[in-house]
Amino acid sequence: MSEFFFRYIINNILQYGFLVLLLAASLSLYFVPTIRKLALARNLTDAPSARKSHTKAVPVLGGVAVYLAASFAMLIVIYIFPSKIQTSNFFLLGVGSMVLLFVGVLDDIVGLKPLHKLIFQLAVSFLLIHNAPFYINDMQGLFGFSDISYAPSLLLSVFVYVVFVNMLNLIDGIDGLASGISVVAFSFFGYVAYLNGSYFNMLVSMAGVGCLIPFMYYNMFSGRKIFLGDNGSLVMGVILGFLCLDYIATDYVSDQLIFGGNKIIVLMAVFSYPLVDTLRVFVVRILRKSSPFSADRNHIHHHLLRLGLSHRKATLVVIVYTFFITSISLLTSGFNINVAFVLLLLVSVLIICLPSFLIKNEDGTISLRKKA
Repeated sequence: MSEFFFRYIINNILQYGFLVLLLAASLSLYFVPTIRKLALARNLTDAPSARKSHTKAVPVLGGVAVYLAASFAMLIVIYIFPSKIQTSNFFLLGVGSMVLLFVGVLDDIVGLKPLHKLIFQLAVSFLLIHNAPFYINDMQGLFGFSDISYAPSLLLSVFVYVVFVNMLNLIDGIDGLASGISVVAFSFFGYVAYLNGSYFNMLVSMAGVGCLIPFMYYNMFSGRKIFLGDNGSLVMGVILGFLCLDYIATDYVSDQLIFGGNKIIVLMAVFSYPLVDTLRVFVVRILRKSSPFSADRNHIHHHLLRLGLSHRKATLVVIVYTFFITSISLLTSGFNINVAFVLLLLVSVLIICLPSFLIKNEDGTISLRKKA
Protein backbone atom coordinates (compact mmCIF):
# COMPACT_ATOMS: atom_id res chain seq x y z
CA MET A 1 0.00 0.00 0.00
CA SER A 2 2.74 2.48 0.96
CA GLU A 3 4.67 1.71 -2.24
CA PHE A 4 1.54 2.39 -4.31
CA PHE A 5 0.97 5.67 -2.42
CA PHE A 6 4.52 6.92 -3.01
CA ARG A 7 4.44 5.90 -6.66
CA TYR A 8 1.11 7.71 -7.12
CA ILE A 9 2.46 10.90 -5.56
CA ILE A 10 5.75 10.92 -7.44
CA ASN A 11 4.01 10.43 -10.79
CA ASN A 12 1.44 13.17 -10.20
CA ILE A 13 2.82 16.67 -9.76
CA LEU A 14 -0.48 18.06 -8.49
CA GLN A 15 -0.68 15.49 -5.68
CA TYR A 16 2.99 16.14 -4.96
CA GLY A 17 2.26 19.86 -4.63
CA PHE A 18 -0.65 19.36 -2.25
CA LEU A 19 1.47 17.03 -0.10
CA VAL A 20 4.07 19.80 0.28
CA LEU A 21 1.34 22.35 1.05
CA LEU A 22 -0.20 20.12 3.73
CA LEU A 23 3.15 19.48 5.41
CA ALA A 24 4.11 23.18 5.37
CA ALA A 25 0.71 24.24 6.75
CA SER A 26 0.87 21.64 9.53
CA LEU A 27 4.37 22.71 10.55
CA SER A 28 3.39 26.39 10.37
CA LEU A 29 0.54 25.74 12.80
CA TYR A 30 3.21 24.61 15.27
CA PHE A 31 6.00 27.10 14.54
CA VAL A 32 3.97 30.34 14.35
CA PRO A 33 2.58 30.27 17.94
CA THR A 34 5.83 28.78 19.25
CA ILE A 35 7.99 31.51 17.74
CA ARG A 36 5.46 34.11 18.87
CA LYS A 37 5.87 32.98 22.49
CA LEU A 38 9.65 33.09 22.10
CA ALA A 39 9.53 36.61 20.63
CA LEU A 40 7.33 37.83 23.51
CA ALA A 41 9.62 36.24 26.08
CA ARG A 42 12.64 37.98 24.52
CA ASN A 43 10.74 41.25 23.94
CA LEU A 44 11.35 41.00 20.19
CA THR A 45 8.35 43.13 19.30
CA ASP A 46 7.31 46.07 17.16
CA ALA A 47 6.25 48.95 19.39
CA PRO A 48 3.32 51.19 18.36
CA SER A 49 4.07 54.68 17.04
CA ALA A 50 2.38 57.61 15.28
CA ARG A 51 2.96 56.16 11.79
CA LYS A 52 1.93 52.59 12.68
CA SER A 53 -1.56 51.12 12.78
CA HIS A 54 -1.24 48.83 15.81
CA THR A 55 -1.74 50.07 19.36
CA LYS A 56 0.32 47.54 21.33
CA ALA A 57 3.61 45.71 20.94
CA VAL A 58 3.44 42.81 18.49
CA PRO A 59 6.05 40.01 17.99
CA VAL A 60 7.99 40.43 14.72
CA LEU A 61 9.55 37.01 14.08
CA GLY A 62 6.80 35.69 11.83
CA GLY A 63 9.35 35.29 9.04
CA VAL A 64 11.38 32.89 11.17
CA ALA A 65 8.27 30.77 11.80
CA VAL A 66 7.21 30.50 8.15
CA TYR A 67 10.82 29.91 7.07
CA LEU A 68 11.19 26.99 9.46
CA ALA A 69 7.84 25.53 8.41
CA ALA A 70 8.61 25.76 4.69
CA SER A 71 12.19 24.51 5.10
CA PHE A 72 11.28 21.43 7.14
CA ALA A 73 8.39 20.61 4.79
CA MET A 74 10.71 20.77 1.77
CA LEU A 75 13.40 18.70 3.50
CA ILE A 76 10.87 15.98 4.33
CA VAL A 77 9.62 15.83 0.74
CA ILE A 78 13.16 15.87 -0.65
CA TYR A 79 14.05 12.96 1.64
CA ILE A 80 11.03 11.01 0.37
CA PHE A 81 11.40 11.93 -3.32
CA PRO A 82 15.11 12.77 -3.85
CA SER A 83 15.03 12.08 -7.60
CA LYS A 84 12.61 14.94 -8.25
CA ILE A 85 14.72 17.77 -6.86
CA GLN A 86 17.59 19.83 -8.25
CA THR A 87 19.92 19.69 -5.27
CA SER A 88 22.10 22.59 -6.47
CA ASN A 89 19.15 24.99 -6.75
CA PHE A 90 17.79 23.90 -3.38
CA PHE A 91 21.19 24.55 -1.78
CA LEU A 92 21.55 27.95 -3.48
CA LEU A 93 18.07 29.11 -2.51
CA GLY A 94 18.55 27.76 1.01
CA VAL A 95 21.79 29.69 1.52
CA GLY A 96 20.45 32.89 -0.03
CA SER A 97 17.21 32.88 1.95
CA MET A 98 19.01 32.01 5.20
CA VAL A 99 21.41 34.95 4.78
CA LEU A 100 18.58 37.43 4.22
CA LEU A 101 16.56 35.89 7.05
CA PHE A 102 19.50 36.64 9.35
CA VAL A 103 19.79 40.18 7.93
CA GLY A 104 16.07 40.71 8.48
CA VAL A 105 16.20 39.48 12.06
CA LEU A 106 19.08 41.86 12.80
CA ASP A 107 17.16 44.71 11.18
CA ASP A 108 14.07 43.94 13.27
CA ILE A 109 16.04 43.66 16.52
CA VAL A 110 18.77 46.32 16.33
CA GLY A 111 18.12 48.12 13.03
CA LEU A 112 20.49 48.14 10.07
CA LYS A 113 21.43 50.97 7.75
CA PRO A 114 19.82 50.72 4.28
CA LEU A 115 23.27 50.57 2.64
CA HIS A 116 24.31 47.58 4.74
CA LYS A 117 21.11 45.73 3.84
CA LEU A 118 21.61 46.58 0.18
CA ILE A 119 25.13 45.14 0.20
CA PHE A 120 23.83 41.79 1.48
CA GLN A 121 20.98 41.85 -1.02
CA LEU A 122 23.34 42.51 -3.94
CA ALA A 123 25.66 39.71 -2.80
CA VAL A 124 22.82 37.19 -2.47
CA SER A 125 21.31 38.25 -5.80
CA PHE A 126 24.61 37.83 -7.64
CA LEU A 127 25.27 34.49 -5.94
CA LEU A 128 21.93 33.05 -7.01
CA ILE A 129 21.86 34.53 -10.53
CA HIS A 130 25.42 33.52 -11.38
CA ASN A 131 25.25 29.99 -9.97
CA ALA A 132 21.70 28.94 -10.89
CA PRO A 133 22.24 30.36 -13.54
CA PHE A 134 19.40 32.49 -14.86
CA TYR A 135 19.69 35.81 -16.63
CA ILE A 136 17.13 38.10 -18.22
CA ASN A 137 18.69 37.91 -21.67
CA ASP A 138 15.50 38.23 -23.73
CA MET A 139 12.88 40.93 -23.15
CA GLN A 140 10.62 39.45 -25.85
CA GLY A 141 10.53 42.81 -27.65
CA LEU A 142 9.45 44.88 -24.62
CA PHE A 143 10.68 48.47 -25.11
CA GLY A 144 12.26 47.26 -28.36
CA PHE A 145 14.71 44.90 -26.62
CA SER A 146 15.08 41.23 -27.46
CA ASP A 147 18.50 39.60 -27.10
CA ILE A 148 20.63 41.20 -24.38
CA SER A 149 24.37 40.66 -24.03
CA TYR A 150 25.93 39.24 -20.86
CA ALA A 151 26.93 42.41 -18.95
CA PRO A 152 23.62 44.30 -19.35
CA SER A 153 21.75 41.04 -18.72
CA LEU A 154 23.59 40.50 -15.43
CA LEU A 155 22.97 44.07 -14.29
CA LEU A 156 19.29 43.89 -15.23
CA SER A 157 18.86 40.53 -13.50
CA VAL A 158 20.50 41.74 -10.28
CA PHE A 159 18.39 44.93 -10.36
CA VAL A 160 15.16 42.95 -10.79
CA TYR A 161 16.16 40.56 -8.01
CA VAL A 162 16.90 43.40 -5.58
CA VAL A 163 13.54 45.00 -6.44
CA PHE A 164 11.78 41.72 -5.61
CA VAL A 165 13.70 41.34 -2.35
CA ASN A 166 12.58 44.81 -1.20
CA MET A 167 9.11 45.33 -2.63
CA LEU A 168 7.20 43.27 -0.06
CA ASN A 169 9.08 44.98 2.75
CA LEU A 170 8.13 48.39 1.36
CA ILE A 171 4.38 47.65 1.27
CA ASP A 172 4.16 45.59 4.47
CA GLY A 173 2.12 48.17 6.35
CA ILE A 174 -1.18 46.48 7.20
CA ASP A 175 -2.23 43.03 8.36
CA GLY A 176 -2.09 40.34 5.72
CA LEU A 177 -0.96 42.49 2.79
CA ALA A 178 2.58 41.21 2.18
CA SER A 179 1.65 37.62 3.06
CA GLY A 180 -1.55 37.82 0.98
CA ILE A 181 0.25 39.02 -2.13
CA SER A 182 2.88 36.34 -1.53
CA VAL A 183 0.20 33.63 -1.40
CA VAL A 184 -1.23 34.87 -4.72
CA ALA A 185 2.25 34.96 -6.26
CA PHE A 186 3.22 31.50 -4.96
CA SER A 187 -0.08 30.15 -6.29
CA PHE A 188 0.72 31.65 -9.69
CA PHE A 189 4.18 30.07 -9.74
CA GLY A 190 2.66 26.79 -8.55
CA TYR A 191 0.29 26.90 -11.54
CA VAL A 192 3.21 27.60 -13.88
CA ALA A 193 5.18 24.73 -12.30
CA TYR A 194 2.20 22.43 -12.82
CA LEU A 195 1.98 23.39 -16.51
CA ASN A 196 5.71 22.89 -17.01
CA GLY A 197 6.12 19.75 -14.90
CA SER A 198 8.72 21.46 -12.69
CA TYR A 199 8.79 19.52 -9.42
CA PHE A 200 11.33 21.84 -7.81
CA ASN A 201 9.32 25.01 -8.48
CA MET A 202 6.18 23.19 -7.35
CA LEU A 203 7.96 22.24 -4.12
CA VAL A 204 9.00 25.83 -3.39
CA SER A 205 5.69 27.41 -4.45
CA MET A 206 3.38 25.11 -2.53
CA ALA A 207 5.60 25.22 0.56
CA GLY A 208 5.26 29.01 0.37
CA VAL A 209 1.47 28.83 0.18
CA GLY A 210 1.26 26.25 2.96
CA CYS A 211 3.44 28.04 5.49
CA LEU A 212 1.73 31.43 4.94
CA ILE A 213 -1.91 30.41 5.33
CA PRO A 214 -1.69 29.63 9.10
CA PHE A 215 0.48 32.73 9.55
CA MET A 216 -2.23 34.87 7.94
CA TYR A 217 -4.75 33.52 10.43
CA TYR A 218 -2.60 34.63 13.37
CA ASN A 219 -1.73 37.92 11.69
CA MET A 220 -5.27 38.89 10.65
CA PHE A 221 -7.84 37.04 12.78
CA SER A 222 -6.30 35.77 16.00
CA GLY A 223 -5.91 37.68 19.25
CA ARG A 224 -2.38 36.23 19.34
CA LYS A 225 -1.12 38.55 16.60
CA ILE A 226 2.32 38.23 15.02
CA PHE A 227 3.98 40.27 12.27
CA LEU A 228 5.97 38.95 9.32
CA GLY A 229 8.70 41.48 10.09
CA ASP A 230 11.58 42.48 7.83
CA ASN A 231 12.92 38.95 8.31
CA GLY A 232 9.79 37.53 6.70
CA SER A 233 9.36 40.07 3.90
CA LEU A 234 13.02 39.71 2.86
CA VAL A 235 12.81 35.91 2.82
CA MET A 236 9.57 35.96 0.80
CA GLY A 237 11.23 38.46 -1.56
CA VAL A 238 14.32 36.36 -2.20
CA ILE A 239 12.27 33.21 -2.86
CA LEU A 240 9.77 34.97 -5.13
CA GLY A 241 12.65 36.67 -6.93
CA PHE A 242 14.20 33.26 -7.56
CA LEU A 243 10.95 31.92 -9.01
CA CYS A 244 10.49 35.09 -11.03
CA LEU A 245 13.90 34.96 -12.73
CA ASP A 246 13.58 31.23 -13.34
CA TYR A 247 10.19 31.91 -14.96
CA ILE A 248 11.61 34.64 -17.22
CA ALA A 249 14.87 32.89 -18.13
CA THR A 250 13.45 29.43 -18.89
CA ASP A 251 11.52 28.82 -22.11
CA TYR A 252 8.71 26.30 -21.84
CA VAL A 253 6.30 25.30 -24.60
CA SER A 254 3.37 25.53 -22.18
CA ASP A 255 4.26 29.16 -21.33
CA GLN A 256 4.07 30.04 -25.00
CA LEU A 257 0.70 28.32 -25.37
CA ILE A 258 -0.85 29.98 -22.30
CA PHE A 259 0.83 33.40 -22.18
CA GLY A 260 1.81 33.87 -25.82
CA GLY A 261 4.82 36.15 -26.07
CA ASN A 262 3.68 38.21 -23.10
CA LYS A 263 4.67 36.17 -20.06
CA ILE A 264 6.71 39.12 -18.74
CA ILE A 265 3.54 41.24 -18.83
CA VAL A 266 1.61 38.58 -16.89
CA LEU A 267 4.38 38.54 -14.28
CA MET A 268 4.25 42.34 -13.98
CA ALA A 269 0.49 42.12 -13.48
CA VAL A 270 0.84 39.64 -10.60
CA PHE A 271 3.17 42.06 -8.80
CA SER A 272 1.64 45.30 -10.10
CA TYR A 273 0.37 46.50 -6.73
CA PRO A 274 3.75 46.59 -4.93
CA LEU A 275 5.53 47.80 -8.10
CA VAL A 276 3.14 50.65 -8.93
CA ASP A 277 2.52 51.70 -5.32
CA THR A 278 6.24 51.78 -4.51
CA LEU A 279 7.02 53.79 -7.65
CA ARG A 280 4.19 56.22 -6.85
CA VAL A 281 5.41 56.72 -3.27
CA PHE A 282 9.01 57.26 -4.42
CA VAL A 283 7.93 59.89 -6.96
CA VAL A 284 5.79 61.74 -4.40
CA ARG A 285 8.60 61.76 -1.83
CA ILE A 286 11.12 63.05 -4.38
CA LEU A 287 8.72 65.80 -5.50
CA ARG A 288 8.37 66.78 -1.83
CA LYS A 289 12.18 66.91 -1.63
CA SER A 290 12.47 64.10 0.90
CA SER A 291 14.31 60.79 0.73
CA PRO A 292 12.48 58.16 -1.35
CA PHE A 293 13.25 55.70 1.47
CA SER A 294 11.79 57.85 4.26
CA ALA A 295 8.84 56.33 6.11
CA ASP A 296 5.37 57.83 5.79
CA ARG A 297 1.69 56.86 5.59
CA ASN A 298 1.19 57.62 1.90
CA HIS A 299 0.92 54.07 0.56
CA ILE A 300 -2.35 53.17 -1.12
CA HIS A 301 -3.25 50.76 1.68
CA HIS A 302 -2.98 53.71 4.10
CA HIS A 303 -5.44 55.65 1.91
CA LEU A 304 -7.79 52.66 1.99
CA LEU A 305 -7.67 52.76 5.80
CA ARG A 306 -8.49 56.50 5.72
CA LEU A 307 -11.53 55.71 3.59
CA GLY A 308 -12.85 53.60 6.46
CA LEU A 309 -11.74 50.11 5.43
CA SER A 310 -10.37 47.76 8.05
CA HIS A 311 -7.01 46.02 7.60
CA ARG A 312 -8.76 42.87 6.41
CA LYS A 313 -10.96 44.70 3.90
CA ALA A 314 -8.04 46.77 2.57
CA THR A 315 -5.99 43.62 2.08
CA LEU A 316 -8.93 41.91 0.37
CA VAL A 317 -9.32 44.89 -2.01
CA VAL A 318 -5.66 44.61 -3.04
CA ILE A 319 -5.87 40.83 -3.53
CA VAL A 320 -9.07 41.13 -5.59
CA TYR A 321 -7.38 43.83 -7.68
CA THR A 322 -4.39 41.50 -8.23
CA PHE A 323 -6.64 38.72 -9.50
CA PHE A 324 -8.46 41.20 -11.75
CA ILE A 325 -5.36 42.75 -13.34
CA THR A 326 -3.75 39.32 -13.80
CA SER A 327 -6.88 38.11 -15.59
CA ILE A 328 -6.76 41.17 -17.85
CA SER A 329 -3.10 40.46 -18.63
CA LEU A 330 -3.98 36.91 -19.71
CA LEU A 331 -6.48 38.33 -22.19
CA THR A 332 -3.67 40.32 -23.85
CA SER A 333 -1.63 37.23 -24.76
CA GLY A 334 -2.31 37.84 -28.46
CA PHE A 335 -1.43 41.55 -28.31
CA ASN A 336 1.88 43.13 -29.23
CA ILE A 337 3.91 43.11 -25.99
CA ASN A 338 4.37 46.90 -25.93
CA VAL A 339 0.66 47.52 -26.55
CA ALA A 340 -0.16 45.07 -23.76
CA PHE A 341 2.31 46.80 -21.43
CA VAL A 342 0.87 50.28 -22.04
CA LEU A 343 -2.69 49.00 -21.61
CA LEU A 344 -1.93 47.16 -18.36
CA LEU A 345 0.11 50.10 -17.05
CA LEU A 346 -2.72 52.57 -17.62
CA VAL A 347 -5.34 50.30 -16.05
CA SER A 348 -3.18 49.41 -13.03
CA VAL A 349 -2.09 53.01 -12.34
CA LEU A 350 -5.69 54.24 -12.63
CA ILE A 351 -7.06 51.63 -10.22
CA ILE A 352 -4.18 51.63 -7.73
CA CYS A 353 -3.88 55.42 -7.47
CA LEU A 354 -7.64 56.08 -7.28
CA PRO A 355 -7.91 55.82 -3.44
CA SER A 356 -5.34 58.62 -3.05
CA PHE A 357 -7.76 61.00 -4.81
CA LEU A 358 -10.73 60.06 -2.63
CA ILE A 359 -11.76 61.30 0.79
CA LYS A 360 -14.29 60.12 3.37
CA ASN A 361 -16.69 62.88 4.39
CA GLU A 362 -18.11 63.41 7.87
CA ASP A 363 -21.43 61.87 6.81
CA GLY A 364 -19.62 58.69 5.73
CA THR A 365 -19.85 59.26 1.99
CA ILE A 366 -16.84 59.02 -0.32
CA SER A 367 -16.00 61.81 -2.75
CA LEU A 368 -13.13 63.17 -4.80
CA ARG A 369 -10.54 65.06 -2.80
CA LYS A 370 -10.75 68.80 -3.48
CA LYS A 371 -7.63 70.71 -4.48
CA ALA A 372 -6.14 72.77 -1.68
